[in-house]
Amino acid sequence: MKKIILGILALGFCTAATAQNWPDRPIRVLVGFAPGGTSDLSARLPSDIVSKEFGQTVIVENRPGASGVIAIEALTRSAADGYTLVVGSDSAFYQPVINPKVSFRADKDLMPITILVSQPIVIAVHPAPGWKSIGEMVKSTRAQPGVAYAISSPTGTQALAGLLFFKLAKAKLTPVPYKGGGQAIIDLISGQVPIAVLGSSPVVPHAQAGRIRLLAVTSKERSKALPDVPSLAESGYPQIDITQWFGIMGKTGTPNDIINRLSAAYNKALADPSVGKRLFSVATEPVGGTPAEMAARMKTEMAIWAKAAKEVGMGK
Repeated sequence: MKKIILGILALGFCTAATAQNWPDRPIRVLVGFAPGGTSDLSARLPSDIVSKEFGQTVIVENRPGASGVIAIEALTRSAADGYTLVVGSDSAFYQPVINPKVSFRADKDLMPITILVSQPIVIAVHPAPGWKSIGEMVKSTRAQPGVAYAISSPTGTQALAGLLFFKLAKAKLTPVPYKGGGQAIIDLISGQVPIAVLGSSPVVPHAQAGRIRLLAVTSKERSKALPDVPSLAESGYPQIDITQWFGIMGKTGTPNDIINRLSAAYNKALADPSVGKRLFSVATEPVGGTPAEMAARMKTEMAIWAKAAKEVGMGK
């Protein structure tokens, strides 16, 4: 018995020492989507400030695929020591409510650090069809069933927004999923797909350059960063009110002191004016908050996601 007690005490001292010395090597941040999208931006933009805060390099590594699940599962196979983290969209963390076969459970396997950013989802079109409003696009696509539209993943927030909208619009379009918004926008610009339902970050610069046109945002109100783009509510679809957020998490079992230090560092980075300016330029806003606040939001939204996904048959 004495040996067992001594062993437990030694383990406790070891964990405390590990947390106290952390970080003594680079921190790796896995991103569940390809470069160029909002998840990638939200991981990379704060990294320099977080790196300076800890005196260690923050390495951002893209692991795209399966709506962000590949990166999250890679985190769950790593050590719970704060040296491997994951950045994903809200929908990436909610994948288990869509697909029970997913190997992780956010509330059991992951530890919230903070919500990094939020963004409106936009309905964007290539200029060639000549659509200048949601009404014009809906009228045209109702007459042409099967028109393709791009989304950044098959079961993400953008996919859900697209399915809900086109179901309400009674237009039978075909979703084309990509491994991230950065890849999807390339095909929209080239005209390979005429429509895209994507996050604002990869879309806004091309809309400003006139290469694509923004018809609506899926939030209930207009975005402050996109004041000239109407909401779907204004366009006749008040049932839709969807925004998207991206957060950073560690593995369950990581010492709370490390999680709290990470949260403080990322909140400091998000509060930096240069970061806020860069995010606002692509219609994305810094969020921040404590691990507890992120956990509470996820608990509430999980039930909403499950209901909405069931309504549109997502994941079947």
